[in-house]
Amino acid sequence: MITTIELDRYFHITGLSRAEIEDGINTAVETARVHSMREGWQGILVTRHERGLCTVNLSGDVPYGVTMERDLCSSTGTFPGRGTEAAFPPAN
Repeated sequence: MITTIELDRYFHITGLSRAEIEDGINTAVETARVHSMREGWQGILVTRHERGLCTVNLSGDVPYGVTMERDLCSSTGTFPGRGTEAAFPPAN
């Protein structure tokens, strides 16, 4: 389930299964990406806080055009089995 904290900028994602969490993250990232492209200066940060709880938000700490993942549940700080960043195309 996605809960919007700040319109198009900050989302809480909760779920019981990995598929449910992944679907929520993908939807929130796409919404944030569109907003980021309109503003043109913030990247997207996906954070896993605990099992079944993630956030997606625009962040000035992430370069524009980049989506970074942070896992506060692991010692490595990244999501297991996933890359730590991905770029999206800049707005025209």
